[in-house]
Amino acid sequence: MHEVLLVLHNLLRWFVLAFGLWALLRPEARPGAFFAHTLTLQVVLGVVLAFASPLVQGALLALDEVMRAGGEPRYFVAEHWVGGLIALGLAHAGLAQARKGGRWARPLFALALLLVLLSIPWFRPLLRF
Repeated sequence: MHEVLLVLHNLLRWFVLAFGLWALLRPEARPGAFFAHTLTLQVVLGVVLAFASPLVQGALLALDEVMRAGGEPRYFVAEHWVGGLIALGLAHAGLAQARKGGRWARPLFALALLLVLLSIPWFRPLLRF
């Protein structure tokens, strides 16, 4: 189950990036909705994956040690999901602005996309099958 969730989470990232770029180029309700809702699905999938991940579960058992040591376990326990959640909030705020025709839609989508890019573990395989 863990491997299936990991493949889905990995593939969905490319849709999040594509829809995020679309929302950035056209800060309107439809592109913004695709970006925000795909990112919502990605975050939910990530939470489920965290409960199924042996890496995260093992790191949580020795959290104090993991936080001091750094590295990959710390990245997934402390940084990866925080960036995703903040990006999710920014994407939905951008969507609300886009629906109102507000001028803050593009900057909010840009910040969300930037945070998504910073939160992606580029040291992991780009595609998993």
